[in-house]
Amino acid sequence: MQIAYIKFNSREDQVRGFYELATKARVTSLPGGVYAVPLKALPLLDEQNISYRRATDAEVPLNHGSIRTPVAAVL
Repeated sequence: MQIAYIKFNSREDQVRGFYELATKARVTSLPGGVYAVPLKALPLLDEQNISYRRATDAEVPLNHGSIRTPVAAVL
């Protein structure tokens, strides 16, 4: 499955877009408002006129890395 990393252009688009993706496709939320969605799901957003943009290369590794390597707990 090919993945696109996106950010919504407004809070309203984020709420509507996340709802559409969560109910009709698979979506993963990353810190910083970045979402990982299948490429095939992007037309769902376009059909509903939900505004989004592709996340930049700088945004994706930073946010994705914080999920993969969480801060270690100090005991």
